[in-house]
Amino acid sequence: MDKKELRKKYTKVRADVEDKEDKDRLIRENLRQLDIYKKAKSVFVFISYKSEVDTRGIIEDILADGKKLLVPLVKGSEMIAVEVKGIDDLEPNKMGILEPKSGDEVTDVDLTITPGLAFDKRGYRLGYGGGYYDKFFAKVDTIRMGIGYSDQYVESLVHEGYDKALEYLLTEEGLIEFE
Repeated sequence: MDKKELRKKYTKVRADVEDKEDKDRLIRENLRQLDIYKKAKSVFVFISYKSEVDTRGIIEDILADGKKLLVPLVKGSEMIAVEVKGIDDLEPNKMGILEPKSGDEVTDVDLTITPGLAFDKRGYRLGYGGGYYDKFFAKVDTIRMGIGYSDQYVESLVHEGYDKALEYLLTEEGLIEFE
């Protein structure tokens, strides 16, 4: 299967995950227990869209825990991290995804929480095909952690030379650390 076919397959896998609310709650609870989260002063997290792990509760926790909340802002073919004070600072972009209206790029990012359609045992992820996270990881030194459901964890994915592997994957079952 090529990446386009894989994206279609894993979009369906993720959409068909059962008990999403319970799994989202477990992922959120698991995150708050992690040392890498506890030690992070700034956390860059995506705003959940469609069938992704719901990050709204995670965003509330980041703010409640006194951490700097960073969210994606897409500018052309690049994605930057922008500090916001909460969901109210966001508006839908042309795709319907919430993002800041504007903001200054922040490159001091302790922890990046990354979405994906699938994640493999070597830490590679299947994204949506824009390469935004790979470009971001190439220029920002940050802990790279994917979050997803255990159903999205697979043996192996096709990856390119420019793809940046994750260091961790957090699911409802706990943390997986990659070598």
